[in-house]
Amino acid sequence: MRLVSVAGACSRAGKTAAAVSLLRFVGGGTASALKFTTTEDIWDRCPRGTPCVVCDIDVPFRVIEDPAVLREAGTDTDRLWAAGARRVLWAIARQSAVQEAWKVVRVRLGDEGCVVMEGSTIVDEAKPDQVIFVVHPFLSPSRWKPTSAHLLRQADVVVLNRPAAESREPSQDVLAAVANARGDGCVLLADVTRPLDEWAPDLAVRLRSWLGQPGARVPGEAR
Repeated sequence: MRLVSVAGACSRAGKTAAAVSLLRFVGGGTASALKFTTTEDIWDRCPRGTPCVVCDIDVPFRVIEDPAVLREAGTDTDRLWAAGARRVLWAIARQSAVQEAWKVVRVRLGDEGCVVMEGSTIVDEAKPDQVIFVVHPFLSPSRWKPTSAHLLRQADVVVLNRPAAESREPSQDVLAAVANARGDGCVLLADVTRPLDEWAPDLAVRLRSWLGQPGARVPGEAR
């Protein structure tokens, strides 16, 4: 199984949009999709202010495959399905159960070939073949997830997700935080809703190679 993970610094960064672009690139029915949500072991209150399937989890973890849940209009899982995923799974795990949940998910995925995964906390456990890290260009780093600096350092692709219609430069605070974590590593400024070839051409070539598409060659590897 080839696993491509899309992580992000915060909500609204564009993780699902990037995952959708990946699925559209590989083509309908070619890759499966996994959304991995990690929740706190004990919730004081739901951030939405109402009960939900994430905050109200009453078991260490659950893996959802029911289309009635996954295809609910407007949800991230529905967007992944609509983008052409062959199969969609949604794992919800308490922080203390992430390792156990991943073992179950890995078995259920079996030999899926190519899997696009959305989730940040799961990256170290899953050890994906490629990590894409998406950053909101304007949202303060004070709102970033605790795992952000670590993931910025290890990501294969880091992209500041600026919409094509947006002309403002990214926030200086964001740029400084990325540079502090990333060092001299390459950082892209792009709209992740655009075709993958446009904003991550090296990754596009790598995916073609994994999928055995004609003429594909991974950068840096001999034919």
